[in-house]
Amino acid sequence: MFISCPRSVDVVTILWERATLIPLAQQTIVQATVIGSNAPCANTLNPGDSYIAAVLCLLGNGFVQVLNLDSGLTGVAVFIRIR
Repeated sequence: MFISCPRSVDVVTILWERATLIPLAQQTIVQATVIGSNAPCANTLNPGDSYIAAVLCLLGNGFVQVLNLDSGLTGVAVFIRIR
């Protein structure tokens, strides 16, 4: 008989914003929430950090982006990783 163990799922949600008075301003993180683990990207998910740097870290460590809502000035993105 085969018994499988459930896989764990990591979920990271990022709310970001772009400064409105600065043309082509970098997107910065407003808030990030984590269910499970965000290792090794924990140090890239703090308020004020670069959104692009966080995305590159997450994608480079097994996360897949499953949602991206972008209004131009604000946005939210959701990433998952199945371990």
